[in-house]
Amino acid sequence: MRLLLIQIRALGDPMIAHEQQCIARRLGRRPYLLTTRNVFEQPPQPGWLDGVDALLVGGSGAFSVHDPRSQPWVSGLRRICERALTQAVPSFGICFGHQLLGLHLGGEVVTRERASERGTIELRLTDDGLADPIFGSLPARFRAHTGHSDSVPHAPESVVLLATAEACPTQAFRVRGAPFWSVQFHPDLRGEEARERYRAFASELPPEQAALARAHARLFDPEADDTAGLLGAFLDHVR
Repeated sequence: MRLLLIQIRALGDPMIAHEQQCIARRLGRRPYLLTTRNVFEQPPQPGWLDGVDALLVGGSGAFSVHDPRSQPWVSGLRRICERALTQAVPSFGICFGHQLLGLHLGGEVVTRERASERGTIELRLTDDGLADPIFGSLPARFRAHTGHSDSVPHAPESVVLLATAEACPTQAFRVRGAPFWSVQFHPDLRGEEARERYRAFASELPPEQAALARAHARLFDPEADDTAGLLGAFLDHVR
């Protein structure tokens, strides 16, 4: 299986390799060939999907899907989403990828402190989530690792809501009639890996902000990796 990971990370960011490594760990020994594209290396275009069997759209760190400065590459990513939807390319969006899909489907993406989440949180599956071929492998109540200030406050009409939480109710959804799933949380990360990512982020910040980032790193529970098998379940299902 030929799997494409689209990354939204500035060149030189050590989290480029970290994201790739974490996803490879989640997929394990399954038969797949992972290739990557980064929107900061070249403008995204629908041709990226040529010869691709499945698509992952990863997180972004410091970039927002609704920031005007992001539009030169967000517009290209939306064209990729549209091709994936119309050609039924199995796809999975993570954090930024979730917000991108929500935006593309007509939803709103907002930056609200009350809906932001950092650390390990508890979520619950909806009835549709319990019946979903991928998410149904999770417990009805499960814990996941998350870190975001942007969110999709309301699920677009064209999706099925799969998982929800108190602060951010649209934690996961699937497009009706298309094999496209997305999540606000990070199934690519185990708790200790999430701590690594936040500590690396802290090393790039001024002292006061760095101290806050290190405090956020301690909010991740290394013993709560309920969603570590989700990407593997996605690949197994679409194969």
